[in-house]
Amino acid sequence: MWDERNKTILAFVDGEILPRDRASVPLWDAGFLHGKQIWSAPRLINGKIFRLQDHLNKMNHGIKAMNCPVVPTDQDFKDAIKAALIANKMQGASGVHIRVVWTPGTQVTASMNMKAVCDWDGQPVKPRMIVMPEWRGMGTVYDTVKGEKAIVSQYRRPTAVYADQTIHSNNQIHSSLACDEACRAGVAAAIMLDAEGNLAETHASHMAIVKDGKFYTPNVRCCPPGVTRLVLLACCEEAGIEGKEDDIKMARMFEADEVMIMGTMSGPIAITEVDGKKIGNGQIGEVTKRLSELYGVAMTKDENLTNIFA
Repeated sequence: MWDERNKTILAFVDGEILPRDRASVPLWDAGFLHGKQIWSAPRLINGKIFRLQDHLNKMNHGIKAMNCPVVPTDQDFKDAIKAALIANKMQGASGVHIRVVWTPGTQVTASMNMKAVCDWDGQPVKPRMIVMPEWRGMGTVYDTVKGEKAIVSQYRRPTAVYADQTIHSNNQIHSSLACDEACRAGVAAAIMLDAEGNLAETHASHMAIVKDGKFYTPNVRCCPPGVTRLVLLACCEEAGIEGKEDDIKMARMFEADEVMIMGTMSGPIAITEVDGKKIGNGQIGEVTKRLSELYGVAMTKDENLTNIFA
């Protein structure tokens, strides 16, 4: 089930390359203490990173929202990613999942106040940067022949009334609880609604429905805007498929011809049954198949790939 190569993987932490069993953060790290941790996870394909700038933009949005006095540049992140990949001899590799993590740094005391993120002289400290590459392969754990099953979670995604939900932070308790629901139900995904009863996302990825050949994906008020979602909207435009963001009530999902989930490593995956009810004809739909093909092509296009080793 697990890739044995990851037993000896090396991580980048604060400029050091460390074995996974020694890689750690201080107990007084702001991300560990108070959840002030921003992350994203791009994918390495033939030695190049897929849609890297989109992932960095997503991280920068969250970092700026934290009002950290020291903000890393895109090049800082690129240098850290490059160092981690070279240390693991991943040049030219495919199927590598790269988790990139940022925290404001180490605090002098356990306070939520950003002023506590400083040294003992009261000066700002360097933010913490972590890169955790893992071998995942280019395949998928999902059933691409028959499609997958899902349930509607009892847990809802909070809205922007509580906090900016487009920040990709490590505060994932809602998604973790929904993930546990899916695991206990023996299905691939738990679909989460927002406070108004609109589709938000699944526990681990964005989603979309198809009706009469048109692609609809939920608005992102309650979750970060996904990179794969952005790519699939572009694929729709390229292929002449009408694609749009929309508020989607649960009833529309059950009336849809197709439902799909989407993630960085998997692309679009058909959901053919939700809560025991068949979606459409219960088979993988033509739009899902077409977008899966287009996503595969998108992963090979030069404009979507960054050669971080150049």
